[in-house]
Amino acid sequence: MIKSLLKGTFILAVTGLVTRVIGFVYKIFLSNLLGAEMLGIYQLVFPVFGICYTLFAAGIETAVSQMIAAKSTDINYHKNIFIKSTTLSLLISLILSITVYFGSDYIAISLLGEKASIPSLKSLVYSFPLCGVASCINGCYYGVKKATVPALTQLIEQAARVLFVLAAAFAFSINRPEKLCIYAVYGIGVGEGVSMVYSLIMIYRFYKKEGKIPYKNQKVLFPIIKISTPLTANKLVISMLHSLETILIPVMLKKYGLSSSEALSIYGILTGMAMPFVLFPSTIINSMAVLLIPTISEANNNIAKIKHISNICIVGTFALGLISTIVFLSFGGNIAAYVFHNPNVEIYIETLSFICPILFLYTTLSSIINGLGKTHITFVITIISLSIRIALTIYLVPEQGIKGYIISLLVSQLIATLMSFRSYVRCLSKP
Repeated sequence: MIKSLLKGTFILAVTGLVTRVIGFVYKIFLSNLLGAEMLGIYQLVFPVFGICYTLFAAGIETAVSQMIAAKSTDINYHKNIFIKSTTLSLLISLILSITVYFGSDYIAISLLGEKASIPSLKSLVYSFPLCGVASCINGCYYGVKKATVPALTQLIEQAARVLFVLAAAFAFSINRPEKLCIYAVYGIGVGEGVSMVYSLIMIYRFYKKEGKIPYKNQKVLFPIIKISTPLTANKLVISMLHSLETILIPVMLKKYGLSSSEALSIYGILTGMAMPFVLFPSTIINSMAVLLIPTISEANNNIAKIKHISNICIVGTFALGLISTIVFLSFGGNIAAYVFHNPNVEIYIETLSFICPILFLYTTLSSIINGLGKTHITFVITIISLSIRIALTIYLVPEQGIKGYIISLLVSQLIATLMSFRSYVRCLSKP
């Protein structure tokens, strides 16, 4: 079982790394075509997508995985869960699609503070049902410890999205950034649609391979709802705080005295150029984190073994963070300015580089704590960190501009890392 789990997480990690590389190159391409302002508008749809995804997929996918894992050999039970969970996810996603589509004016103007994001929001809703179906199928595969299909689903989704936007850019709108922005949002739906078709084909072949078992209806809908509801609630709190933080940046920049265009441009440079560039080395850390959780769990309370594994990972990730900071401070800004064709990105790269050691260390510590089964600790730390960041953003940005947000980012991440390290020490000091 452990061998299968480690193999699956390794597959996910490698595929995730490839996906992140494709996504990074795609961000460079997109930033060059859209420009800073339109990139900022494009980035504004993701807080909405994040909240909606949490409601129609995140908790349900985990519930499906847990329920199937509990009865991994009962194929009829699997089919019941797949059908009921997909129906539930589709229903919620359709309701959210209709709500966001017809409420796009209110969401864009009153919540996001940017009227120009209305067309992008309307284009986004088509991806919800497609993403919901794919997530339920992924949950089924995670439940039977077969991670290859979910891993390939991620890769196919990213590749389809990039190819669609590339085709649209060169065929229709290379000189019209506002139209390309809408195509880029449509690309999310195209990617989800292609990956969903692939997932459906694979799940059909999987059940067909298991043999013709007569379908017998079982009462699984209520258990799915019962398990997914608290999971969704926890993830929704974090998602809403992340979304609030993202939305507040351009709003507070306007209070600083910038015009809407200037605020969106700075927001686009920060979130669409600087952050992806600085966080690119974290793909290695994130891949390791996927493997670290089951590795710590496998140690089964062997404190000496857990400490040995943890110390190696902590020292390694902190060292990589320091190296990343030195590299970004030395010539990362010049490289980013050349890559993104925007000289303004240089100052953000140099300032954000200091986040690498503390962020990488935090990621590793969180994975260790989760591997020890203390997920509630990381949840509380995340809530505290985001709350501090939001409070500092509201207080500092109207006075200091984007510098205030970067300060809030560094301070909140440092606090989260220190809290995680303290929790890690306390967890391993208990007999």
